[in-house]
Amino acid sequence: MMRLLVLTNNPSRASFRQRIGNHLETLCREGINSKVAKIPSAEWARFRLFKTAADFDCVFLHKKTLNALDAFWLRCYAKALIYDFDDAVMYYDTNPQRRPTSYKHTNPFRRTAKLAGIVIAGNSYLAQHAKKFNRNVTVLPTALDTKIYNLQIKPQSDGKIRLVWIGSKSTLKYLTEIKPALEKIGADFANVVLRIICDGFFDLRNMQVEKCPWSLETQTKDLATADIGLAPLPDNRFTRGKCGFKALQYAAAALPTVASPVGVNAEYVIDAVTGYHASRISEWVEKISELIENAALREQMADASQEHVKEFDINVTGIRLCEIITEFIEGAKPVDIHLVAPSIATKPKVSICIPTYNRKDYLKETINSILAQTYKDYEIVIVDDGSTDGTEDMIKNLGFPVTYHWQQNAGDAAARNKLITLAKGQYISFIDSDDLLMPDAIERMVSAMEAQNEDAIVYGSYFRIDQNGNIYGKCKRKLHSGNITRHLFKTILVHACGSMLPRKILKTPEVFDTSLKVCSDYDLWLCLSLDYHFIALDRPTFKRRRHLGNLSISTFENCLTEFEVLKRFYYGKGGKRFIPEKTAKKVFSKEARRTGRCAISEGLYDQACQLLGQSFRQYPNLKSLIYWARAIILNQFKS
Repeated sequence: MMRLLVLTNNPSRASFRQRIGNHLETLCREGINSKVAKIPSAEWARFRLFKTAADFDCVFLHKKTLNALDAFWLRCYAKALIYDFDDAVMYYDTNPQRRPTSYKHTNPFRRTAKLAGIVIAGNSYLAQHAKKFNRNVTVLPTALDTKIYNLQIKPQSDGKIRLVWIGSKSTLKYLTEIKPALEKIGADFANVVLRIICDGFFDLRNMQVEKCPWSLETQTKDLATADIGLAPLPDNRFTRGKCGFKALQYAAAALPTVASPVGVNAEYVIDAVTGYHASRISEWVEKISELIENAALREQMADASQEHVKEFDINVTGIRLCEIITEFIEGAKPVDIHLVAPSIATKPKVSICIPTYNRKDYLKETINSILAQTYKDYEIVIVDDGSTDGTEDMIKNLGFPVTYHWQQNAGDAAARNKLITLAKGQYISFIDSDDLLMPDAIERMVSAMEAQNEDAIVYGSYFRIDQNGNIYGKCKRKLHSGNITRHLFKTILVHACGSMLPRKILKTPEVFDTSLKVCSDYDLWLCLSLDYHFIALDRPTFKRRRHLGNLSISTFENCLTEFEVLKRFYYGKGGKRFIPEKTAKKVFSKEARRTGRCAISEGLYDQACQLLGQSFRQYPNLKSLIYWARAIILNQFKS
């Protein structure tokens, strides 16, 4: 049974009920035990709540966007995070055209979307906004229990035609925008009544208004005994994010609907089939009048509406929500695995290569992640770069064939070069001895490799895990396929882990530069990108462990090495042919600034002044200028 912590600002809110509350029973039946918690307003109370996230497999955050502190606590304690939203929370609702305040709207939304492992959006418009900050976005429409609306109650036999609108006091303003049309209808038809189901009301001069206080118990009857649904909306960037629940309610209650073709209204109300679209006041009058005068047309559209709304039933979307949550959690946590020994073929298809140094405990987990692969035609090759922690004894006691080589400590690059000479496979895939492969990683990489007509390199993204193997995030960088030299020059997209390449493209065994303590793989990928295409997979291929013993942590020495790799590639290895000079200057400025900042944090103020000055001169920008000034001041104080 999976455990899900559901966080929301208000469990009684209609949005929560429609997006998650109605699905809790389905989630439980499908093996997801959910606990709903209201997010408290006090900071200390929120911290205590967020701390409990460590006891759950995943946190499901409904609609609430996070401030920096809340995001920090969830990043610390949540093993995985799903963010679900059904409104344009990045914009003002009261004044949508006003530029959103970054601290109140844009930044919290960006922060929350980036932190989540997956974002569930209520419609495609919202999904496009989320995709700016997170590659893993899916659309799940808001749903309703259609059977509770199908009451088979005939409208009142009093000769009245009832127009109906349902909503809240905050959205009643949308109905008031078509008051002129309603007044005209009232003047033309004496038997027409407007029914408002809400917690607020208004009156009309020419038409009787039935004021029905909204309640969960009576809303379905109040809808089912009406004749025509109304769904007016102004067209702005906030209302385009609305998820059309009103239109779905009308359809479930077997009502033809006249709606503004804004956002999903244009999809949920099929023009001239389940209702009509109306934008101008004259169109509202025309379409409503046509339905008032034609009872057969109302009945025809009502039947079409009930058929169309079936795909939005909670039994359909509830199962889809379960699938989304289950697939995400299973991909984000260690699972029970069926371990199968590697192939003993003399010529395996894939050589899975592991360099290691004093990581016996992590190495066992890495090997288990390899044994759990769905693809079985592989060998495991391990080069032990001088371990003294009992790694060799552990390998000998594995009980299945592994190519193992021990050597005097010579560094990561030398260990990788030795792995290449020992590998017998057609393809080579590296995995570090503290990282974990996703169960289907090798299968997906081989499939992608063999789908190509020419030699290529396949790679994927990764989940971030802590020293205990708990996922706390996912790499959100946008991956690229094809000729990726420019993209790769700007940032490290490809890692030695979770990638695969044909052995034959490695012209010599010494492809990793042993003069580099770190970044020898980055150096190799940059060089290979000049001659080969890269194929990016759409799902992560490995889990990257972060701990104090990582070689690649951001130190001054490591940042300086990466900076030197970039300069050497650009000026000495052919990068100039592919990288525009302006791009190179911008990248060099960024790397000099990053390295200079590390120098500041380590008290190396002379080096910091030199690098940050170089950064500003290379590509003048405010960030570099600020850090350069800071380094100069600190250096003077030191003197």
